[in-house]
Amino acid sequence: MNFSKRKGWQSVFILLCVFALVAAGCSKGDNGGKGSVSGSPSASASSTPAASGSSSPEETDKPVTIKISNWPKPNEEAQVKIYDEYVSQMQQKYPYITLEKDEWGYEVSSFLPKAASGELPNVYETFFTEADKIIKANYSADITELLNKHEWASSLNPELLKLVQKDGKYYGIPKDGYVVGLLYNVNLFKEAGLVDANGVPIFPKTYEELAQTAKTIKDKTGKAGFFFPTKNNQGGWMFMNVAWAYGAEFEKQVDGKWQAVFNSPEAVAALQYVKDLKWKYDVLPANNLVDIGTDMFQMFGTDQVGMSFGVPDWGNAIIQGFKMSKDNLAMSALPAGPQGNVTLLGGGLYMFAPQSTPEQLEATFKWLQVKGFSPQATPESLAGLETQSKTANEQGMIVGPHGLRVWINEDRINAEQEIIKKYTNVNMAMFEDYMTNGGNGLRPEEPVNAQELYKTLDVVIQSVLTNKNADPKALLDKAVAEFQKDYLDKAQ
Repeated sequence: MNFSKRKGWQSVFILLCVFALVAAGCSKGDNGGKGSVSGSPSASASSTPAASGSSSPEETDKPVTIKISNWPKPNEEAQVKIYDEYVSQMQQKYPYITLEKDEWGYEVSSFLPKAASGELPNVYETFFTEADKIIKANYSADITELLNKHEWASSLNPELLKLVQKDGKYYGIPKDGYVVGLLYNVNLFKEAGLVDANGVPIFPKTYEELAQTAKTIKDKTGKAGFFFPTKNNQGGWMFMNVAWAYGAEFEKQVDGKWQAVFNSPEAVAALQYVKDLKWKYDVLPANNLVDIGTDMFQMFGTDQVGMSFGVPDWGNAIIQGFKMSKDNLAMSALPAGPQGNVTLLGGGLYMFAPQSTPEQLEATFKWLQVKGFSPQATPESLAGLETQSKTANEQGMIVGPHGLRVWINEDRINAEQEIIKKYTNVNMAMFEDYMTNGGNGLRPEEPVNAQELYKTLDVVIQSVLTNKNADPKALLDKAVAEFQKDYLDKAQ
């Protein structure tokens, strides 16, 4: 998913610490100083004064409206409940701030039209890969002054902070990090006889074992053994994990110029492996044009597939969307390929609409703090974390496993640990392998046009899964030539 050119990624995981054994357009308005949620049926205006000491008189004298991306959809019941609580806290603490909800989430295809027309939400979420191009296009505001004012810059992982830095200024905030693992449907593993004496799935340790495990599931249950996405850039995104484990490289800088190199024998072998999942082992879904958010979540939630690539958040999306039991999910580290374990490192960012006023930017920071996103272990930020964990537990979602931390101060880390520990509601043995070994062989996403690379690879993957006679080497030769011409030659 487009990293800027940067160094030192081998140190990212060390600086991030380790996995936590713990658990996502500007508009002008004057609401008379009363906080509200624009267009929200679940939250009404409130004239409750801001909490003592929570804001200055100057701030309360200036009503301000901010638009927020990724607002939960009505069918996302657990998230709606959590956001309702955030809204209530905002109304009590900052009654002069009006929240305008926007369900839009970042997509490459929809971002540019939204940005060019000045309709970006005041705070929006995007991926690590997109920071460089967004900053170069001036589609995120300079928040350096605010980061320093709130003492966030010194509390964020310095390597991740480099993603949003240009010429000594900051244009975003690292939101979260993840490493890809394997997600398991425990029901199907039990039905196939692939669990240990404690009911924990027997995790495959190599890609060859993954294929054999998937075949056993297919033979014993009649359901697909493994899900491999093929569209919306997701096929290429997940293919990176396999190809790297086979020893493949994708982009290489030679004499200051970028070259596409993913037609090597190692890359061909990795693509042949994906092809074999379809034609040799017959373990993939019958539909060859599938994505994660629509198809994989639905298949997992209805016990139609045994395994998939995954990250911790996806489990709760499946539970929320398809009422799957939290106890029917497990995770492990990725299996090893011929060159060992390699795992894709990615994550998300908060970025800010460039047309935002200083008052709007300040209000977005207050919103993030109420959500619990803050390096300080303050009652306000911890209340947001408590709300997340308590509500998730009550809604039957997974609380316990987590991705990577962006904060580096121990007070915050320890306070978070204690809150999550209180609400942990799953057998952590189901996730222990992921938490212990998931960070082995971390690799960042490719440095130039990563999203476009994934789109290019989607076509290749679709070809080998729809045509039994497809030639992996010929397909990759063509893809390399096109990607070089269309993107890397222009990045020199």
